[in-house]
Amino acid sequence: APTGGAVATGADTASGAAPATLEELQVTGTHIRGGRTASPLLVIDRAALDRSGHATVAAALGALPQNFSGVANEGANTTGADRIGRNIGYGSSVNLRGLGPDATLVLVNGRRLAGAGSFGDFADLSTLPSAAVQRVEVLLDGASALYGADAVGGVVNIIMRRDYEGAETRLTAGVGTDGEPTELQLSQAFGRRWDGGGVLLAYELRRRSRLSGDDRAFAADADLRPFGGSDQRLTNAFPGNILTTGPSGTLVGWAIPAGQDGVGLRPQDLIAGQANLGNQRRGVDILPRQDLHALYVAADQQLGEAVELTADLRYGRRDFDVRLSSSIANIAVPRANPFFVSPTGAASHTVAYSFAEEIGNARLDGRQESLALTLGATARLPRDWRTEGYLAFAQEETTTHGFNTVNTALLAEATGAVADRPETAFSAPRDGYFNPFSGTPGANSPALLAAIAVGSSDSRTRGQVMSANLQADGTLFALPGGALKAALGGQLRRETLVRTGTSFVSTPAPVAQPSADVARSVVAAFLELRAPLVGPANRRRGLERLEVSLAGRVERYGDVGTTANPKAGLLWAPLEGLSLRATYGRSFRAPALREVHDAQSYSGSLLPLGTARIRTLLLNGGNPDLRPETATTWTAGADWAPAALPGLRLGVTGFEVRFEDRIGKPVQENILNALSDPALTSFITRISPADNAADRARIEALLASPALIPASAGFPPEAYGAIADNRYVNTADLRVSGVDLT
Repeated sequence: APTGGAVATGADTASGAAPATLEELQVTGTHIRGGRTASPLLVIDRAALDRSGHATVAAALGALPQNFSGVANEGANTTGADRIGRNIGYGSSVNLRGLGPDATLVLVNGRRLAGAGSFGDFADLSTLPSAAVQRVEVLLDGASALYGADAVGGVVNIIMRRDYEGAETRLTAGVGTDGEPTELQLSQAFGRRWDGGGVLLAYELRRRSRLSGDDRAFAADADLRPFGGSDQRLTNAFPGNILTTGPSGTLVGWAIPAGQDGVGLRPQDLIAGQANLGNQRRGVDILPRQDLHALYVAADQQLGEAVELTADLRYGRRDFDVRLSSSIANIAVPRANPFFVSPTGAASHTVAYSFAEEIGNARLDGRQESLALTLGATARLPRDWRTEGYLAFAQEETTTHGFNTVNTALLAEATGAVADRPETAFSAPRDGYFNPFSGTPGANSPALLAAIAVGSSDSRTRGQVMSANLQADGTLFALPGGALKAALGGQLRRETLVRTGTSFVSTPAPVAQPSADVARSVVAAFLELRAPLVGPANRRRGLERLEVSLAGRVERYGDVGTTANPKAGLLWAPLEGLSLRATYGRSFRAPALREVHDAQSYSGSLLPLGTARIRTLLLNGGNPDLRPETATTWTAGADWAPAALPGLRLGVTGFEVRFEDRIGKPVQENILNALSDPALTSFITRISPADNAADRARIEALLASPALIPASAGFPPEAYGAIADNRYVNTADLRVSGVDLT
């Protein structure tokens, strides 16, 4: 349960017996040993993790009511819940207070993880071996004054096992109550302690089958009206639809009839004013198949009475594959296509088409590898001071391979929309033309479909964090209520992100994807004070304990400047067993590396506006003028543990977070309403190149730019009706408040 109380630092002994001294513990929320935190702190020990019934730490944290799992979660990728789309490795993150996974700081043994995903901006817990976890501490409060960037919604600190002697084997198997998926987990731990040191080795194997959306009614169909939603099926369907363009945009003009093979189709056979609808959810996995191998090794050794050396190594490899939505396309069909039919006598038409029936689902497989190494030393100093230093390295690498998708360049060749390319193996006059007017599967030969379904994409993203850390804590002097203690320290950190890839989905040959190779350095220093004003020596009625804590941290980023963040806390115990607490702080999140440094790129997209669709040019890329996101956080709460009722503990915490200068892409986050939402007016420019010379000049310049991605080439200026600024900006403010009851 959330608690602001102290951690026990010793044991009472019988009269005349030698005291059994225990090392003072340091909890998340303070750098001072034996310190109390006024912030709400949730501690989930190993027994509680086992009782939860969850196979992984990520799943156990996902069940917390303070955690929102709709973003950067493996189950949100293919369902449309995650509109940001950065979780390319199907990892699992923590999103405290719903402020975003990039606003929750995740630590392992107090050390930062490397960022995961295509932007390296969230921590992936999926490769942690649960067999090696001792406990999880969840700080439900902003803590940038103590830990630096990202600690806005809170901090999750995963403490790994250390003092273990013996061997432990675990085997867990399970299956969903409604069938798939099945899951198997096998773990083995060995521990050995000796005088002054020890070592721990843990390995975990976990396998889980896929969960298809077809096995769950709520995910099997894009028509959500039976569940109180809307019909989200697409006009890219099989059979397809012939589109028409008018002043209001692109609309469905005629539906291609079902039950015919597209040969000898007549204009009067087309169904005017109706639309076929395609279910893009068909065959899509909710959860991917996953296989995990995870290893954890930790060692410690005392050198005399004053120095202790520590080292730990974590490695995880998670392989996954998932079935995605089938390829869709708006196919330009010329009169040269032998199956062409026109209801208007036009020389060409565009057919909105789905390949679900002929090619099946697109596929993606990949691998996520995590590596972390820490070397540290702790030394006892005069009086009760202690210093700790460590070097840390962490890396996350994601590789993906997408396949079984339509290559639109080869499709254009197969329909006759472009001349036969000598550099490709396919020849429409020789191998046959693609027939988009069929209303029954089988009209296009397997060989023809195989020739156009060679589309693929490959990517590799590697994020690294290297840091050198030094801190010390101890007593400054005595106060009437106890010792005034302090902690101070500094950190040097280097963050890098490298992304490369190739695409073979819209060009006759594979081409390089936009790459990233960016880095920055961070220098930080912090100071924390804890002042017990009233304690056991000077307590009085109505004032059993009164304690004030202050902290501040300054961080300088090489690319976005300097930020300073304070925090204050108050603990008051008016009665034995009753504690009141309150905190105030400022926190921040630095922009992700790619949000600042991504190259500019332009891409075309058909966006809906009422019943029409408008071809829109999206302006994408980073923004070097981004400012860090900042937040003001407040908490106030009470904990009651009556002595008359041992084991009972009740708590209440009220909180408020005011998050300012949020970084985002407003257009992408509301892409389906981008052209109609009044809140996005400043990001949208409506144009009419056919009638306005200035509009035509602007769109021509953008289409001629090297920043235009190849897949968007080939459309004339007059085909565009809007330009949308989809670059990163400091945009909305957010206020989140609520109450936790425990």
